[in-house]
Amino acid sequence: MLKKRAVTWILLAALTALVISGCSLPLQREAGEGDRMEVVTTIFPLADMIARLGGEKIRVSCLLPPGASPHSFEPTAEQARETARASLFVYMGGALDDWAVKITGQGAERQLNLYRKALADGWDPSGAIPPEERGSHNFETRHNPHLWLDPLTVRDYLCPALTGALVEMDRANGDYYRSNLGSYQAELTALDGLIRTELSAVTTRSFISVHAAWHYFAARYDLEEAAVISDFPGQEPPAAWLAELLDLCQDRQIKVVSVEPQLSPAVAEMIAREIGGRVVLLDPLGGAGQPQKDSYLNLMRYNTAVLKDALSKQ
Repeated sequence: MLKKRAVTWILLAALTALVISGCSLPLQREAGEGDRMEVVTTIFPLADMIARLGGEKIRVSCLLPPGASPHSFEPTAEQARETARASLFVYMGGALDDWAVKITGQGAERQLNLYRKALADGWDPSGAIPPEERGSHNFETRHNPHLWLDPLTVRDYLCPALTGALVEMDRANGDYYRSNLGSYQAELTALDGLIRTELSAVTTRSFISVHAAWHYFAARYDLEEAAVISDFPGQEPPAAWLAELLDLCQDRQIKVVSVEPQLSPAVAEMIAREIGGRVVLLDPLGGAGQPQKDSYLNLMRYNTAVLKDALSKQ
């Protein structure tokens, strides 16, 4: 029988305390329990990953509907109740979807904050991608929570963190979850190889984007997200910055401007007209039932194909 809903305590301060004390997290599920563990996530890529890792042992749902932005989403009262019933609540963190904390009543013991978990496990924005692999000339170590858009960070940090949370909740099925992790990691390795092959021969490697979602993806695959239209998704950029952005594109001969289904394309379309460039639709989130974007793996294949086509036609 499920014990009370306390689950993995992964916030950084708590994890540090556990390491120092040598304590292990408590067993949350007893062997022999037949019902599936309820897991709630904020965004679709996380839901798809944990569904692959949890398989038939879990039931997972996603709070963010297709087309919505996690930066500005307001969950409903029913979604808050759904989250309260779940055994494990997973969110990205890092200011991407921090409304997640509000709807769980600040209950740190019920949450898996993947950004903080990755940092606690040694993931470092400046060290996650080896210098020899960084194609982005302006690679920065700035705070950026879009870790899932780098498949190798998913393989090496996010999925092991998710698997660890499942194992802590259901140790009797630990081997099952770890086996699923190994299989999924092999698929992520293959995805990385596909992306490298597809993008290796593009004729230009720089683009600008509507917001800084593609920082790690670009750095991993020898591309350059040369600038972002707005530092705060959904906000109009200052006129002075737009003038600088147009000058940058003209000086660097940048012709590709990426937009996203979750954000208005109006400013990007204006910039593309001014520079004689083209707007391309990249999607950082995807969603169940969306053609070509109905799994994390398919979503990344879709984005790779869009970028390959755009960067090969300049």
